[in-house]
Amino acid sequence: MSAKDFELNQPLEALVAEAERRFGGIVYEEVSIAGVTLQIPQIKDMPRYLDRLVGKTRPGDSVELPLWAKMWPSCLMLGMFMARCPLPEGARVLEVGAGVGVSGLVAASRGLKVTVSDVEPDALLFSRIGVLKNGLEANVEVVDCDFTKAELPNRFDMIIGCEILYQDHVYEPLHAFFERHLAETPEAEIVIALDSVRKGQGFFKRAEGRYRMMKQEFPYKDEETGQERASVLYRLRRTS
Repeated sequence: MSAKDFELNQPLEALVAEAERRFGGIVYEEVSIAGVTLQIPQIKDMPRYLDRLVGKTRPGDSVELPLWAKMWPSCLMLGMFMARCPLPEGARVLEVGAGVGVSGLVAASRGLKVTVSDVEPDALLFSRIGVLKNGLEANVEVVDCDFTKAELPNRFDMIIGCEILYQDHVYEPLHAFFERHLAETPEAEIVIALDSVRKGQGFFKRAEGRYRMMKQEFPYKDEETGQERASVLYRLRRTS
C-alpha cells in the first residue's frame, strides 16, 4: 500500500475502518508512562495476520513483518524520557521512524508541538488513529518522511527516534537529516533509544566531533524470554 492509498485527515471512525480492513481488527492497549495514560492501537490478532501475510507471499519472496507495530521496550523508555524532559510547553519535537508513535504522543500530552513521522504508510495510519483516539490532534501532525532524503519545512528543538539504527547505510544520510532539521540553538537535542544489542557504532563514530554525547543504560527483564536485557538512551547536542 502506498501512502496515497488513503487520506490521513479523515475522522477516527474512517481510519479505524481502514485499519480493520487491512489487518482484520484492531484493539487499544492502555499504556501508562510517568503518569501519562494513552490508548495505543494494535493489530488485534497478530498471529492470524502473519498467517495471512505469509499466505499472500509468493514463493521465494521475503515476508515484510510489521515491525513498526511493536512497542519496543526502548520506545517505552524514550516515552518516559519525553514525559520528563526539560522542554518548555510549545517546543517543537520531531519523532522519526515513529511506528505507532508512543513517544511522540507522550510528548504531545505535555503540550509540546509534535511531528510524528515514518516511511511506512501503515505506521502513519496507526499513529494518526492514536492521535485522534487520545484527543491530541491539536498538538500532533503525522507526516510521511523518509529520513534518508526528506526535506521538512521546519527545524525542531528536539528530534527523537527509537530503533532507527538497524541499517548501516542510513547513518550518513541520517546525520545530514539531523543537520538540516535540528534547531540552531545550544539546547537543541537529538535523543535516540535502542536495545543494547544494537550498537549503532558506525552512527556514533560519525557523531564524534559533531556532537557532545551522553549515554544512559536502563536494564529490564524480557517478559517473553525472562532474560536480563538493557535499553540505551543517547542524548546528542552540537559541539558549537
